[in-house]
Amino acid sequence: MKNLNLCVAVMSAALAPLGYLGCSGSTEVVRTTQIGTGGSSAPAGTGGSVGTVGTGGSATPPGTGGTTVLGTGGATADGAGGATSGGGTGGRMATGTGGAPTMGTPDAGAPDAALDPNRPIKVLIWNNALAYGHQSRITAVPLLVAAGAPLNIQFDLTYSIKAATPTIQPEGQNDGTSGFPMADGSVFSDAGLDQYDVVFFLNTTGNTLNVNGQEAAHKQALINFMEQKGRGFVGTHSATDTYQGAAWTWYVDFIGANFASHSAAGTPGTARYQPGVTHPILTLGTVPNPWNRSEEWYTFTRDVTSLPGLTVLLTCTDTGATALGQRPTAWVKTLSGGGRLFYSAFGHNVSAFREPEVIKMIMTGIRWAAHRIN
Repeated sequence: MKNLNLCVAVMSAALAPLGYLGCSGSTEVVRTTQIGTGGSSAPAGTGGSVGTVGTGGSATPPGTGGTTVLGTGGATADGAGGATSGGGTGGRMATGTGGAPTMGTPDAGAPDAALDPNRPIKVLIWNNALAYGHQSRITAVPLLVAAGAPLNIQFDLTYSIKAATPTIQPEGQNDGTSGFPMADGSVFSDAGLDQYDVVFFLNTTGNTLNVNGQEAAHKQALINFMEQKGRGFVGTHSATDTYQGAAWTWYVDFIGANFASHSAAGTPGTARYQPGVTHPILTLGTVPNPWNRSEEWYTFTRDVTSLPGLTVLLTCTDTGATALGQRPTAWVKTLSGGGRLFYSAFGHNVSAFREPEVIKMIMTGIRWAAHRIN
């Protein structure tokens, strides 16, 4: 009976995570381990999930004397890859015969934390504006928090600029002036960023990490977070009006381009899928195509279409007087070390974050950047 209890405990522990169900529209599935008749559990299949119990896997009914009898072998055996392991392409929760939940196929640089589908996605909100300050970098925060909660996305607001008492900063007011607070950049260290899956530049502007007198160290921490640790980055709207040109060439190349000009706020326009591109942010995010909405539509200092590792998701046209006509307005990038970036030019006004389609796209972008969907 001790061996039987051990076997049951091992199998229970291995299968406990299988109650996880992904969000609607994801590729996450749940299958149950099949039980055979009579003896021991078969080895787990290559790829590392809980394998099928082989010929003879279940306990037979109590025999004479009332004891439950295990077939020959009894205990659950682990084959190549182990029970419920991180085997498989790119370190994902792999599905062998019998089936643990899948989370897509994250690339080889996916952080170890992404292997656990039940672990919250931890996102650092950074919204420090040292040039033009959008009100929406503050007023959008509660909308993001509310949208993320049912998706197991946790936003850390500890280091963000919050509403000043008794009023929020005026539109265009940058931080650290006229009595408004400056963000605390101490989190931008290797140890400080270790706790996060994603850094979110929420409508940042200017040399945003030039705080606490440690700008060089803050910059290096973000580089390490993306290039060495393979984590995630999400930027909205004026994240491209951050570190213009020679102020930090790594960042410009990293995010793809700098903001160049824009239409008037609230200008009608249309976003469309980049021809020939499919991506889970578009499909799982159910992004409309075409997508008619109003925005302060950006143009950029260069065309990002052919940049290495970068894939344009959406292009846009608008009714304003723009020099570039149709141009990219949302894209993703995968770094050689596995880091993932999602950028959307949407978000000038807080009304953008109230649009269900915009907020769902951003949430899906966060999940993708965190290696939870592929």
